[in-house]
Amino acid sequence: MSTHPDRHHAKDPSFTAINTSRTVLVLAFPGALLLNAAGPLEVFAAAPRVLGGELAEKQPYRVVLASPEGGEIETISGIGVCTHSLRDIEQDPVFDTLIVIGGPGVSRLEADPQVIAWLHRWAPTARRLCSVGTGAFALAAAGLLDGRRVVTHWKFADALQRSYPKLQVESEALYLHDGNLWTCGGASAGIDLGLALLEEDLGPHAALALARYFTVFLRRSAEQPQLSAPLKAQSDALRTDRDLRLVSLHAWIAENLSADLRVERLAEKFGMSPRHFARAYAAATGGTPAQTVEALRLEAACRLLETTREPVKRIAETIGFGNEERMRRSFQRQLGCSPLGYRRQACIRYRANEIPAQGQTGFRHDTRLSIAMNRLAQ
Repeated sequence: MSTHPDRHHAKDPSFTAINTSRTVLVLAFPGALLLNAAGPLEVFAAAPRVLGGELAEKQPYRVVLASPEGGEIETISGIGVCTHSLRDIEQDPVFDTLIVIGGPGVSRLEADPQVIAWLHRWAPTARRLCSVGTGAFALAAAGLLDGRRVVTHWKFADALQRSYPKLQVESEALYLHDGNLWTCGGASAGIDLGLALLEEDLGPHAALALARYFTVFLRRSAEQPQLSAPLKAQSDALRTDRDLRLVSLHAWIAENLSADLRVERLAEKFGMSPRHFARAYAAATGGTPAQTVEALRLEAACRLLETTREPVKRIAETIGFGNEERMRRSFQRQLGCSPLGYRRQACIRYRANEIPAQGQTGFRHDTRLSIAMNRLAQ
């Protein structure tokens, strides 16, 4: 009997069969962000090893890394990787999924007429067309994204929209799926994209097995914002040098959600009067301490509702809402549904007896969660 922790999943009837090997082609370039390539590539490369069984025998994916001229290219981190040239790819231009990655060097790719011509000719032959981060700029330059909903790294969303006004750029989503087009925010979101593509091919159980293998803390859905509520709160606190203490305060709040987090207690921890603290906090973050606390508690509640069997009452007590009714009012006000309603929506794609045990992940966030998180954290 195999002792591999995830290998038993290979016989799961929900797995979708892949009868022939599918080529996943990743287009890189000098100055690319290595993580953009490694994230999705590692997901596909690890699938047969992690899932085992027939998938290991059939080797469902063949991963290929290419660059305009081929040979060794140096990524922005200084690490060199070996690549095939686009001329080599043209000798056997059959690939199932094309992923164009991003990085500081993407402007050269975007301005290279030979690369743009290659993309214009061969990209439409792929079953799936994808970009990671600023790789969307190259696809847009080839006219492949006109009229499509796309996302890129949040820092470059406005620039992408200005450069290519025919695109529908969305700045918040982690990744977007529009027909055969998949785009994501870049960096670690490339792993989320790879898991989503794998789920489309092999089903949710396979994607969850890979997520566990890569020790992903939370299987993030497409609609989840690129900046989580805790990270956004800490980022907002760094608008001025004086706000370094707020970063530590936000980290402490996130780790102590069950504590008394009223403004009086936070002000005391900050060494200020409640009134002075509230004014300083608003000046630094644009919001109130209560809004940040609610955002962090709401996000934690959603995560526990999705990933555990814990009763709503216990969750409310664990994360500091105090009681079930208070948490229910927060959910109704911010998400338009009750905690139980949220849990039902999160589980809609899974059978009731497949709710993961505590600590395991896999349910999708409701689209409204990302909206509420951004509104509360702003």
